[in-house]
Amino acid sequence: MKPCLMLDVDGVLVHGRPKGESWVENVERDLGVTPEILETCFFEPHWADVIVGKKQLMDVLERCLPPVAPWLAPQDFVDYWIANDSVLDEDLLSEADALRRHGMLVFLATNQEHMRARHLMERLRLAEHVDGIVYSAAVGARKPEPAFFDAALKLSGTAARDTVLVDDMRANVEAAREAGWLAIQWTRGGSLIRRLGAECRCIAEV
Repeated sequence: MKPCLMLDVDGVLVHGRPKGESWVENVERDLGVTPEILETCFFEPHWADVIVGKKQLMDVLERCLPPVAPWLAPQDFVDYWIANDSVLDEDLLSEADALRRHGMLVFLATNQEHMRARHLMERLRLAEHVDGIVYSAAVGARKPEPAFFDAALKLSGTAARDTVLVDDMRANVEAAREAGWLAIQWTRGGSLIRRLGAECRCIAEV
C-alpha cells in the first residue's frame, strides 16, 4: 500500500499574512470591528459548531454581525478573512509535490469550515497538488478527535501504519499516534523530506 502524507493547513502549509501576522492584525482598521467583539459575538458562541458542520458560516454571520457591525456585510467579512489568511509555504508545497511524484499520496487534513475549504482547493489551487482533502466540517469531527482520524483513513483508503500526519499542534500529533499513525510536529523552516526520512523512515530521500 502506498504511504500517505496528511498535511495540516494553518500553521503548516498556510501562514496568514505575508509577514506571518494573524489575519486579525488590522481587522479593526480595515473593517471597523475589533477582534474582541468578533470573539464575543461569533467565535466563542458559534465557531465550535461551524468548524464541524453543525452550523453554516454565512447563516451565523447573518445573525451575529448586524447587531455589532451593521455596516459590515457577512460576505465582505468572509472575503477579508480568507484573503488575509492565504499565504502558502511554497517550499513545503514543493517538497510535497516531489513526494507525490515519487508515489506518496498527499492529502490535506485540516480543521476547516466549508467555504474556506473550497477556497483552499479552488482559489489557492491546492487541488492541483494533493490527492484530496479531509476537513472537519465535511466529516463532522475535528482534530484531535479520534473520529477525524478514522474518517481520514476511510477517505484516503490507506492504513494507519502507512499514514503520517504533519501538524503544528502537539495535541493533534499525539492523537494521530494514538490512532496508530506516524506523526511529526511541524516547525517552520525545516525540510519535510528530511524530517520524514529521519523520524518516520517511510520514504526514501528524493
